[in-house]
Amino acid sequence: MSSDQNSSIQLTSLNGTDKDHSFSTSSDDFDGIRIKRLVAYAIDVVCIACLGFIATIIATLMGIVTFGLLSPILAVGLALVPIAYHTITIGSEWNATIGMRVMGIEVYLYSGEKPDYLTAFIHSGLFYASLALTSSLILLVSLFNDKGRLLHDYLTNSGVRRVRSS
Repeated sequence: MSSDQNSSIQLTSLNGTDKDHSFSTSSDDFDGIRIKRLVAYAIDVVCIACLGFIATIIATLMGIVTFGLLSPILAVGLALVPIAYHTITIGSEWNATIGMRVMGIEVYLYSGEKPDYLTAFIHSGLFYASLALTSSLILLVSLFNDKGRLLHDYLTNSGVRRVRSS
């Protein structure tokens, strides 16, 4: 990160004030996007499992040290690991999780901006909520549009496309 870039978290993607990013899509941006998203999520599940394993060890040790007093709080913290993973990685400068980066795809907003941390948090929270409420059947929404968008993409006015070379 260069010194002239602002290092604070920007929460402008929801109000549309940043116009530095041009928005245009071509059909090439979405070639094979459903399979790429699926493989990217499989990679992310492995990353989340590794983070969850490390967090479980830490939570167990903290639970032992506090004689179980922190256990309820630590359990909630462990449940938030996947949402934190997606929020931090999608809100970063790459706009993609580790799996998405491996597959060469990124999250973008239809306003032309890059997703910030607040948008990434809402995006990932809606994804996990819709996944839990519909037993993964919500993923079928992707089959009914040409850009492979899911319900949480529609609700956050975002999408996933192949990474553009800059």
